[in-house]
Amino acid sequence: MTETTERMLDHDADGIRELDNDLPRWWVWLFIITIAWAVLYFLYYHVFGIGYLSRDEYLRELDPAYVRVQTRDDRFLGVLPRYHSVYFAPERDVLAGALARPKAAAFVEMSREKDTARYVALTDPAAIASGQKLYQAKCASCHGRFGEGGIGPNLTDDYWLHGAGISNVYKTIKYGVPAKGMLAWWMDLQPDQLQQVASYVLTLHGSNPPNAKAPQGDLVTP
Repeated sequence: MTETTERMLDHDADGIRELDNDLPRWWVWLFIITIAWAVLYFLYYHVFGIGYLSRDEYLRELDPAYVRVQTRDDRFLGVLPRYHSVYFAPERDVLAGALARPKAAAFVEMSREKDTARYVALTDPAAIASGQKLYQAKCASCHGRFGEGGIGPNLTDDYWLHGAGISNVYKTIKYGVPAKGMLAWWMDLQPDQLQQVASYVLTLHGSNPPNAKAPQGDLVTP
């Protein structure tokens, strides 16, 4: 009875008082987990932009080849992606915004299909060495240390999933293959670094590494 009295709250409403009971342990942990989950969700979708939001999912439904690419200037404070509705049309709305605010940052949305640039493979030993270093840091975990393949395809044989040649390899690295989990590296690597990695990948062709993954994609003969 004494313990019950001590746990009474001071609040009194028409003679009715409440007990200050401890919350169940499971409920407290569930509350903490939901907070942690909310933080991770916010970072995943809204800070680092790894996950696709509803607008991107909508655009991907319309075009399976859609890849989201934004400039750093289009991020609020350089971190948070700006919100755009599903009706946002970059060419139309950016033009209108540019006329209204000539100095406003433009929203640029690119896709591999719209990228018509052609690239030339580098042959300079220093550039190839830089590409190898980047490959080991960024690509080896999926494609293998020697390009033999792993989670990703074998890069040493005559079969290519997304096109052979320096331009196709460059664009695959640049825009990634989000549907298969490959990141778009254009925000992490500079254009010259992308070219160095792509050029190094081409040097792996025909190297016949041990434990090579079975061929995938289309046969492309030199």
